[in-house]
Amino acid sequence: MSSLRLTPAIVVALSLCIACDERTEPLATAAASSARPRASADPVAPTRPLASTGRAAPASRPEGRTYNVVLIMIDSLRADMPWAGYPRPIAPWLSRFAERSTLYPRGYSLSSYTAKSVVPALVGKYPGELGRDGFFFTVWTPDNLLIGERAQAEGHRTLAGHGHGYFLPALGTHQGFDDYQLLPGTHLELTGVSNVTSEALNQLGKRMLSDPKNTALAQGKRFFAYFHFLDPHYTYIKHEGHPDFGNERRDLYDNEVHYSDKWVGDLVDFIDAQPFGKDTAVIITADHGEGFGEHDHFRHAYQVWEALVRVPLFVRVPGAEPRRIELPRSHIDLAPTIADLMGLKERAGFRGESLVPEVFGAPASARPVLVDLPRCDLMDRRRAFIDGDYKLISFGDDWSLELYRVSDDFKEERELSKAEPQKLAEMKQAYQAFAGKIPNVPVVGSAPLKGAPRGQRW
Repeated sequence: MSSLRLTPAIVVALSLCIACDERTEPLATAAASSARPRASADPVAPTRPLASTGRAAPASRPEGRTYNVVLIMIDSLRADMPWAGYPRPIAPWLSRFAERSTLYPRGYSLSSYTAKSVVPALVGKYPGELGRDGFFFTVWTPDNLLIGERAQAEGHRTLAGHGHGYFLPALGTHQGFDDYQLLPGTHLELTGVSNVTSEALNQLGKRMLSDPKNTALAQGKRFFAYFHFLDPHYTYIKHEGHPDFGNERRDLYDNEVHYSDKWVGDLVDFIDAQPFGKDTAVIITADHGEGFGEHDHFRHAYQVWEALVRVPLFVRVPGAEPRRIELPRSHIDLAPTIADLMGLKERAGFRGESLVPEVFGAPASARPVLVDLPRCDLMDRRRAFIDGDYKLISFGDDWSLELYRVSDDFKEERELSKAEPQKLAEMKQAYQAFAGKIPNVPVVGSAPLKGAPRGQRW
């Protein structure tokens, strides 16, 4: 296991060196652009009407049945994928997985980069209401209660395997895991991610899931496993043996997605073939999306545009029929869903709701989604409030607002606050009522917060 002691001086130095700026220039290519047809960068509308919740599954969850849960996050995976109409076949295994899962084409991460999205999803609360410091590479305080800790408290087994420097234990991401392993050489990189890890993480996941301590459990006990696949993250590396789409940024990214799809799929196929497979639910999603020039934004963090926060979300539970739910859903629902699947008795304190009833065919009702990007030393505050077709973006402490109809404007090219003032007023009122229930917790430590009023520590 790799580790790093992060002193305040080191954290400051790391923050000053970050190169995830939303206005990073497009990647220079060493070779001429491919003559292959370019994939359209335009967003695709849902393949079914927005209000549709898909075919209701006839099966119901057997009373008292519980499941192991495997959570797989694929770093930087955008929402515009083949199952949402993207023309390139960049994720063949995931496309097949979508046909046997509950698919949420309008899933949302809790924030727009790993350090503000993953731990809150595992807690079931918003980033700005959790104990944390004020640096870009967020250190979470130990009083945050992660889903793994809840499972441990009831005698279940928890395990995690990663190859991302943000999962170094010094940052607090290891809380609640009995077996926590990082790939050899895992470290924080400041200008991208240069190493290739999907195959190695696949092998680590298989070893951990083959360990009887993790999966051969006492009667009534379950395991929760979390694996984070990194390779679609910048720096984009072309993989031989996978489709060569060209040399532009999105071309290389699509090749990376195809490569990651292979190793994620192989791990899930391995899980399905194990004795515990018939009792194991698999959730696949992304910690955030990735920008390719929308609003001049490349990569991720800093903003909350759709390309950065709308992500794929699949939930596959043994016995549940496939279903497609077009309503917005958020990672705020992940921790309560995992708790429900595992049969945890203690479920108080979650902000979200379990997705399990609708996975088993219950009517899916509309509810709003909040994306939260709290201040840190490098970024001012941003929030997004999604309700039905519309999205309201708040800048700073709600100092300015923008309105978009994201159901048919994924790239957010048409700002509607002047064209639809009544809708703006409705969304603002709904947002303020929703956000008013969420406390703004001050950061610990002395990191400067970009854009914060004097004396304000959130």
